[in-house]
Amino acid sequence: MKKKCLAALSVLSLSILYCATTGIDEYSVQKKLNSRAESIKKNRNSVYELDNKTIGKNGYYYILRNSGRVSYHPKKALIDVDFSTFSFVKEILLKRNGCIMMQAEGVSRYIFYREIDENEILCLTIDKSEFKEAVINCN
Repeated sequence: MKKKCLAALSVLSLSILYCATTGIDEYSVQKKLNSRAESIKKNRNSVYELDNKTIGKNGYYYILRNSGRVSYHPKKALIDVDFSTFSFVKEILLKRNGCIMMQAEGVSRYIFYREIDENEILCLTIDKSEFKEAVINCN
């Protein structure tokens, strides 16, 4: 009985360790966002690489213009759609760099955002459940 319990405990410990080390952390997200924004700033054609970039299982990038219209989104039907009336977009356009948490479709999500230039802001949306620890620097 002891051997079975120890074996089960060992498997459980490995599962917990695996889960703890496979989540996303705030620092790596900010680093990737900053790097991607700089890349787009230097070479506008690198925006097309965003189609193949995800963070975690469902994290995705999109770009907002100062008008609140989407200039890039992996769901192409959303390109040029005006989101300026949404409160989270108003906050992004006002602050230009930062992070906010919001609810969408019953899921808590973080939106990390960074100014590309004076006309556009790169955003990265990731489900809260994908983070291995609390995001501290987010409103």
